Amino acid sequence: MNFLPQSTERLVLRRFTDLDLDTFFSYRQDSQVARFQSWSMLPYREAQSFIEEMQIAAMGIPGEWFQIAIAHKQSNLLLGDIGMQIYTENPAIVEIGFTLAREEQGKGYAQEAVQALVCSIFELGYINQIVGITDMRNEPSINLLRRLGMNLVQSDEVEFKGELCIEQTFELRRENWLLHKAG
Repeated sequence: MNFLPQSTERLVLRRFTDLDLDTFFSYRQDSQVARFQSWSMLPYREAQSFIEEMQIAAMGIPGEWFQIAIAHKQSNLLLGDIGMQIYTENPAIVEIGFTLAREEQGKGYAQEAVQALVCSIFELGYINQIVGITDMRNEPSINLLRRLGMNLVQSDEVEFKGELCIEQTFELRRENWLLHKAG
């Protein structure tokens, strides 16, 4: 599995580069950006190691998250990233998650990037379902998942970062994506 780099109208989905480090570290340190994310803020050295690891990591290994850099097409500057993981127990299912620097939110970049990724994943032919899991308080993410044609399939009360919340699972099946894309 490899479909990087990939361009959209305004963006490039690509592997991380060394030049992404400061921006990556900055938005990963932002408590408002991290609030609904499964990751925690990390020290600079760990951010550097993460970037180095993602530059050479194989994409699509079941059970392992792979992060894709979202960069502005004209400047190639990092705006955020998308994580994807093929489920070990069912390699026809991919879970995705997305993060944008706070100052880049609300511009449609996340939808543009995730939509391109969803197309690439389904066009591989062997992935039948994409899953997105979010906290029900994260309305922008829920709205994005719905705009992508994903349906809410499960809600669970869980403890997340020390507090109770409702975690919502959205899914998009390949056949529904084909209908959504056609319609």
